[in-house]
Amino acid sequence: MELVKTGKTKDVYKLPDGNYLLKFKDTVTGHPSGESDPGGNVVIGSVAGVGSGALKMSVYYFELLKKHQIPTHYVSADLAKNEMIVQPAAAFGKGLEFVMRYKAAGSFVRRFGLYCTEGEALPHIFEATLKDDGRDDPPATVDILVALGLLTSAQYSEIHDQTIQVAGLIREDLKNRGLELIDIKVEFGMVNGKIALIDEISAGNMRVYKDGNKLDYLALSGLI
Repeated sequence: MELVKTGKTKDVYKLPDGNYLLKFKDTVTGHPSGESDPGGNVVIGSVAGVGSGALKMSVYYFELLKKHQIPTHYVSADLAKNEMIVQPAAAFGKGLEFVMRYKAAGSFVRRFGLYCTEGEALPHIFEATLKDDGRDDPPATVDILVALGLLTSAQYSEIHDQTIQVAGLIREDLKNRGLELIDIKVEFGMVNGKIALIDEISAGNMRVYKDGNKLDYLALSGLI
């Protein structure tokens, strides 16, 4: 295997057959203050079991999306080794992330706290952000994304609709377990010429509450 990238939560290896292997790590992301946050840009610590939980959740949700004919890059996984095999994907620019928000929390409140409060219900807000740790992942409108050549308007619309669908399926699954999805971050790329969900779908990508309290990574993984 050829090591391609050492990431915050995963290491990426290229396999001889052209697919890629993602090795999940026990790292937790957040903010320099030490607050854990699925949208955080720095590693704030390591917790045993986080990588295993992230992989198990990802496999569960990738299989759920497969049942609904939603394209993803997922191929297979080895839970014992914390490894997942995925198809090669081309990123949009240097990477874009998409967020579906159901309540105000985290970075949304930090940016728009003048007009909202923590936990306030939102009308299902969709956001696109640039993967740029140095600039704190700036949000971008469709006009900006098109002007910079990162997406076409048609691609933006397709990703918008797929994000709503993916988030809705996961939200419903969590609701059936007595859990509330506050927000979720997903990533898309081009796989075999088509837009597909890539990266992972885990506790590190979403903010979930139980009985009004935020669940940490391991607690959420254990419930799923």
